[in-house]
Amino acid sequence: EAVVSYVKKNSKAGKVVVGDNPSLGMHVGRAKPAFKDSKMEEAAKLGGADEVIYFDEHDVVAVEIEGAKLFKHATVFKPFMDADVVINLPKMKVHLAGTVTLGLKNWNGIIPNCHPNDQQQGAHRIELGQKMADMYRIRHADLTIVDSVIGMEGQGPHAGSPIEMNLMIAGTDTVAVDSVACSIMGFEPMEIPAIRCAGTEGQGEIDLAKIDVVGNSIESVMKHFKRPGGDPIGMYAGLTCVMQQTCPGCFVNVRGALDSFALSGIDMNKFLEKSGEVVVIAGGVPDFDPQICVDKNVFICGDCWELFPSVDKVKEGAALAKSVTYYPGCAPVYIFAQLNADLQKLAAGK
Repeated sequence: EAVVSYVKKNSKAGKVVVGDNPSLGMHVGRAKPAFKDSKMEEAAKLGGADEVIYFDEHDVVAVEIEGAKLFKHATVFKPFMDADVVINLPKMKVHLAGTVTLGLKNWNGIIPNCHPNDQQQGAHRIELGQKMADMYRIRHADLTIVDSVIGMEGQGPHAGSPIEMNLMIAGTDTVAVDSVACSIMGFEPMEIPAIRCAGTEGQGEIDLAKIDVVGNSIESVMKHFKRPGGDPIGMYAGLTCVMQQTCPGCFVNVRGALDSFALSGIDMNKFLEKSGEVVVIAGGVPDFDPQICVDKNVFICGDCWELFPSVDKVKEGAALAKSVTYYPGCAPVYIFAQLNADLQKLAAGK
C-alpha cells in the first residue's frame, strides 16, 4: 500500500500495476487466491494501484538469456517484460533452499510455477544460486525495496518465525541491496549463492566497503537471524527418511513438507497408531534395506532414484509397502506442499 501510494504521488507514472506469481504455499502457482488471502490485492488497491495483475493468467514470452551459465532459456510473463519501470518488492526472509530470499530470488515470480511447467522446478536443484543469477540477467529491477518491517527467521519461507526489524532497505542495485540486507540478517554476502554468483559476475556490487549505505549503519540495526535447517532426517520417530545420494532439491523440499506437517499440530503417536509408519525415499540409497518398507506408507521423491544402482532395492521396498506414492520431477518442488497434504490425508484416514 505504502509503495504504491508513494509512486502514485511522487512519480510521473501513467499507470501503476502490481503483479506476481506465487511458487508454493496454500495456492500453488495461482496468483488470484494468493493475492486475496494474503490481502496483498486489498493493500495494492488501498494504495491506489490502477490494476492488479495475476501473472499466471497472462501470456508468456520466450527469452534467450544472454550471458547465462545454466538457465539459458526462459518463458517470462509478458506484463513483466512490457513494463516501462519495474520495482522489485521482496520481503526479508530466510529460505531453506537459498539461505535467504531477497531481491534476486524474488525474480522467481516472473516465470511460470514449478508443476507441471519445469522452470521453477528445474531451478531448485543444487544450482539454485546460479540460476537465480542467470534469471536476473533477463531484466534488472529499476528499484529494489526490501520490506524489512517484519522479517522471518528460522524455517523460512513457510514455517519461520517473525522478527521485528522496523527497516526498509532500498536501492537501484539489487545485488548491493541484497548484500546489505543479508548482512543485517547476520549473513555474509559471499555465503549466499545467488548474491555470490550475481556479484562475481559483475551484475552488481557485493563488496560492502564499496556500497554507500545512507541512513542507519549495518552494524546498528543488525540482528542474527536463526538459520533454516534443511535436513529432514530424524525429525520424527516412525517417519524414516532414506536420502543418501540426494541433491538439495529433494532434501530441502522434503524438510519443508515435514516442517509444515509439524506446524499442523499432529499428534505423532496417534498418527502412527492410526496410519502406520512412513518411509520417504529420494535419490540413490546404497545402504537401503527393502525390509524397512514392510507394511509402511512409502513416499518416493524425484526421478533420479531410478538411475542409481540401488533402483532394484527401492522397487523391492515399494512392493513390500502398505501404500506407495510417487512424486516425479527433478527436483519435484511441489512436494513442499504435496507431501504435507498427503501426510495430512493419512492422518485423517483418507
